[in-house]
Amino acid sequence: MSKLDSDLRKMIDALCQKGDRFAQIDQFDDALDEYEAAWALLPEPKHQWPAATWILMAAGDVYFEKRDYVAAADTLREAVDCPEGDTNAFILLRLGQSLLESGELAYAAEAFEAAYKLAGDELFLDEDPKYLQFVQTELGIGQIRAGGNSSRFRKRL
Repeated sequence: MSKLDSDLRKMIDALCQKGDRFAQIDQFDDALDEYEAAWALLPEPKHQWPAATWILMAAGDVYFEKRDYVAAADTLREAVDCPEGDTNAFILLRLGQSLLESGELAYAAEAFEAAYKLAGDELFLDEDPKYLQFVQTELGIGQIRAGGNSSRFRKRL
């Protein structure tokens, strides 16, 4: 994969930083506008660029904070399909949370299981305790710690 042009990368970074600043002060729609502008600058195919992972992760997080869980899940699913998205514990955590809030329990369990395998309990410390409780109850912490690469959930419950 080739690298983004330096000037283009700087423009994308600036837009994302501006979006992050808006998100920090709960101006979520303004943050999403900045992330959308950054996304628009990515050359096709957009999903091949590492920057796509970060843009979609940030936008998904904002949707989650807005409590638009369906949009959050859709955006974070896209982020998982970008470079290193499937090994980013935060993306998987937010995806699991969004799916759980949307009522997609089986898919939430898959995302939480993957996130937990990558980062353990610490990932959940600053989150609502109900998410770790879901992991402990539904997935069984002992089974996750024991390892194994296969997911317990292959279809909807």
